[in-house]
Amino acid sequence: MFDIHQYPFDTEHNCIVVAGEAMIFHCHHYVNYLQRSILDAEYIDSRPFIIGSAADAAYHQLSRLCEGLSTDDAKKMAADVYKTFGYGLIDLSGMTEEGVTVNTYKSFYSKTWVMKFGPSKKPVDYYTSGLIAAAYAVIYGKPLSDIHAEQTRCMARGDEFNTHVIRAGGGNFSTYPAKNPTRFSSSPKQPIGWEHEEAVTNAFLGAHAHMVGNEEGFIPAFGVYLTRNHSDFINRLQFEFMRAMQAVAGDYGGKLASELLLEAGHACGFFTYGGVMTSEEWKTVVKPYLRTREDWIKGLASLINTMGWGYHTAVELSRDRAVFRNYNDFEDLSYMRMYGQASQPVHWANSGGFTGLMQLIYNTDLVEGDVINTEEGFRHMRRSKAKYKTRMTKSMACGDDYLEVEISL
Repeated sequence: MFDIHQYPFDTEHNCIVVAGEAMIFHCHHYVNYLQRSILDAEYIDSRPFIIGSAADAAYHQLSRLCEGLSTDDAKKMAADVYKTFGYGLIDLSGMTEEGVTVNTYKSFYSKTWVMKFGPSKKPVDYYTSGLIAAAYAVIYGKPLSDIHAEQTRCMARGDEFNTHVIRAGGGNFSTYPAKNPTRFSSSPKQPIGWEHEEAVTNAFLGAHAHMVGNEEGFIPAFGVYLTRNHSDFINRLQFEFMRAMQAVAGDYGGKLASELLLEAGHACGFFTYGGVMTSEEWKTVVKPYLRTREDWIKGLASLINTMGWGYHTAVELSRDRAVFRNYNDFEDLSYMRMYGQASQPVHWANSGGFTGLMQLIYNTDLVEGDVINTEEGFRHMRRSKAKYKTRMTKSMACGDDYLEVEISL
């Protein structure tokens, strides 16, 4: 029913929009690292904004996708979107005006949390609770503020299956005001400055349409599990976490949150980029063009500029220091849609990813063929004495024309 091919890649802005919502790929390492960083801060009540962030983004998208559909077809559409985006399998056929109890045996979050961290003491699939709540609100015309969503069983906790209970009354998650329109920057992009950029980019344009959930609803690719995330869901998690930490501990809370969010970005850069650069697709299409370590970074930028994260480029690039830019990056665009202008840069995932990339290329033997994108490899990298420092210097949400970050020893 849902067809991702109806939503082409926007080559002007390097993004993908599905039914009004910007969509971005993230790997299971990043999303679980991010969620655990938030949940480990037990002195803040994060459950309402984790579920609420998912419900808000899914509600806006499903409102468009389900418009004009029958009740049964709308249920099928929501389940098909969930599968296509890589979150697993859900059956909403039992949903009624009173609500629904959904049991599922295929859950991206529950499966990959255990892969990453081992068993959890609490349920971890907040996204699915939020999406089902959004589907219920759309299909039966309920306000999100009047819906109660709860996960009562979780496979990550050792249960046989996940159970999500959604009902009307007693709203128990955060809701948010209407969003602003997306405001792209028209600033001219500084090219990567690599003769093979166009060849690599063209080779991967359209590849996103083939990254869809398999028969189990998962997207295994590049040695990781991917999900096609609502950009405003995953980024609101960062922004609401920062706000909550500042509310509890002021400037210190903000500094700690920033460090944790950057560390989640490091994990993304290490595992996702490491997976890409050891994949068969990389070896076949990109590696023949590579001569120097700098070529590896430029080759990766040329590839990931087709993934919906904005246009990445390097203004300066050496082992000791690099300056990266991203034009129309997903974090700044999300912040401006949801909150307006920021007082400080907000692009932790991008910046942490760039830092992780520098560590990969210059402080490991990845370019020599070593497989280093393992948990032990990540710990070894983070213990390295040659650690790069990250300085976020420009941000679209602060009024700049692009994201800029300086990475140096």
